[in-house]
Amino acid sequence: MNNMSNLPANPRYSVALFNSSDVRGKKVGGIQTYMRDYIEYHPEDMDLLVVGGDESGELPLGEISEVKFRDRKFKFLPLFHLTEVTPTYKGIGNSDTFKFAKLIIQNFGKIKKILKEGNYTVEIRRVEYAPIFKAMGVPVITMMHIWGRKDQKMSSVLGKYWWIRDMNEYLAAATSVKMYGVSTPMTEMFKTKYKRFINKFDVLTTWANPKIFKPTPYQFDEDDTIHLMYAGRLDKFKRPDFMFSVIAALDRQTGGKVRFHYVGDWDMTVWPEFSAVEHLVIREGVLTSEQIGKLLEEMHIGLLTSDFEGMPCIVMETLSSGRPEVARHLPQLEDVIYDGVTGYLIKDGPDQIEEQARRIVEIYSKMKDGSITPETVSKAVEPFGLVQLLSKIWNDHRVLHDLPRIPLAGVLDPVVERHAAKPASAA
Repeated sequence: MNNMSNLPANPRYSVALFNSSDVRGKKVGGIQTYMRDYIEYHPEDMDLLVVGGDESGELPLGEISEVKFRDRKFKFLPLFHLTEVTPTYKGIGNSDTFKFAKLIIQNFGKIKKILKEGNYTVEIRRVEYAPIFKAMGVPVITMMHIWGRKDQKMSSVLGKYWWIRDMNEYLAAATSVKMYGVSTPMTEMFKTKYKRFINKFDVLTTWANPKIFKPTPYQFDEDDTIHLMYAGRLDKFKRPDFMFSVIAALDRQTGGKVRFHYVGDWDMTVWPEFSAVEHLVIREGVLTSEQIGKLLEEMHIGLLTSDFEGMPCIVMETLSSGRPEVARHLPQLEDVIYDGVTGYLIKDGPDQIEEQARRIVEIYSKMKDGSITPETVSKAVEPFGLVQLLSKIWNDHRVLHDLPRIPLAGVLDPVVERHAAKPASAA
């Protein structure tokens, strides 16, 4: 990119983020959280361009507008007006990823000109886009948020056409200058799967926005009703059938003293297990991160029943808010969920549904008697600082622009030193 001898006294660098959603809009999920926090905290010397969809329907398509989100200004290039927030998965041609890739190709010349003239490096969240930017001659960094085996349930199109996903992953590994996985197990899997590109892979895990998710005192109902929460999509791999079965088991174990708060707008009625617990479910609808933070103040425990995950943002946000998480066992969650201290991890087995319900009751009792406090729980995610983690990928962009790295002295590496902030009682 730039030659160091020709750099101005206060050099700036330009980064373009591509994603099919609108960060200012209603869509929720890990990718949206990543994008929103990235925008809020991006360095002052970074010129940021976001390319995606316009949910407001007010911006001119194909033209760069200056917009503001969380008091940060950035350039926004909408390629389409986004009207459907919840994905429908009605075939490859109708997937958000395919449609957005098609729009990038249709606007190939215009986008290439903008990126080249603006001296941009590109960052993407979907592997499918990487070869397009390679063809433009623009450096691209790929961030992967989730991955599942071909034998695991997924609602998305690529859950059915797994061979297309494998092909796209290989092409992304070949054409990206760097590829990040959101957890150590995911990244190690990619290193093994694509040994030819092993040096390109690294870990960049998730976090909780410290301005939004803070520990607050627990609030208890007079009748000891346990309030559980889950936020996000209800894809097949999230196992809503298990989720509703755990709630039913809690209903039996507590005599009906349980309420499940769902944040999102997916249709729960498609799952047969839902009918037995519908009277216990409170539909909170689609909420902003700020609204989820406020809701967590009234919650007790987070619930997760997924077959696989990257590193779920909602888990980090729940823990950062001082609320324990009781989840099915996933290796990456061992970094933040310590049995009996910040929640429980439930291994698969014939009694796992009843066991998960029992552990929820147990952790609630610990919250009531004061042996678990909001501060103790939130301490588990202290090493996962938002700016420290994002500085890793910001440094990649700086290197591509021939700029010095951001100093990271004294910053904990949450992968290498993940136990540094482990509560003493969990050691």
